[in-house]
Amino acid sequence: MCSCNLAQYLEDIQNNLSKEIIEEDCFGEVKNIAGVDISFSKDDIAVAAAVVIDFDSLEVLEEKTIEVELHFPYIPGFLGFREADAIISALKMIENMFDVLMVNGHGILHPRGFGLASHVGLLVDTPTIGVAKRLIGGNYRIYGNSLKIVKFKGKTVGVCDKRKCVSIGHKISLNTAINIVKKTSIFKIPEPLRLSHILATKTMKYLK
Repeated sequence: MCSCNLAQYLEDIQNNLSKEIIEEDCFGEVKNIAGVDISFSKDDIAVAAAVVIDFDSLEVLEEKTIEVELHFPYIPGFLGFREADAIISALKMIENMFDVLMVNGHGILHPRGFGLASHVGLLVDTPTIGVAKRLIGGNYRIYGNSLKIVKFKGKTVGVCDKRKCVSIGHKISLNTAINIVKKTSIFKIPEPLRLSHILATKTMKYLK
C-alpha cells in the first residue's frame, strides 16, 4: 500500500472511531489516577511506563514498565497506531484500580478528533484525558489569553496554556478534565504524566 493510500486508510479509521468517543463524565468519585508515557530508542525499541497515584494526596501507589518493540512507523497525526499497544501493555500490568487515565498526547484536539489519548481510551474503555505539549496540524481557532480555548469547525475541542494542551480522551467532560489536570499539576505537567515520563526515561537509560 502506497503512503498516500495508507494515510487515507488511517484517516478513515480515525474519522469512524471518533464518532464513538463519549464526551461526558462516565464515573463517580475519583480516587486513583493513572498516567502513561513512552521513551524511545533509535531502533524502535521503547519503554512504556504506567504510574498510579492517589488523587487526593498525589502519593504514588504503583509503578510498572515494559520494554516493547514498535512495529508501526512514526507518522504525525497517527501516533495511536504506533504507541497505543505499548501503552496498553503497560496498563495491563497495573494491579491497582484507577478511575481516570492520563495519556501524553492529544484526545479530540486532533484534526480528525481521534488522537493518541482517544485511541487508547476507546480501546481500554476508560475515562481518559489527553495532555500534550503543543498543538498539531489543524485549522484551529483559538480564543482567550493565558488559558486559550481551542475550537475546530466551531466545536470546542480543548484548552491550552503556555505549557500544555488538555482535551477529552474518552468518557470525560472537558471541564472535569481541566479540573483534574489543575489539581494534579504541581509542576508544568500533571503528576501522573510527569512521574511516568521520568520512570520511562530512567528505565530506557538503564536498558542502554
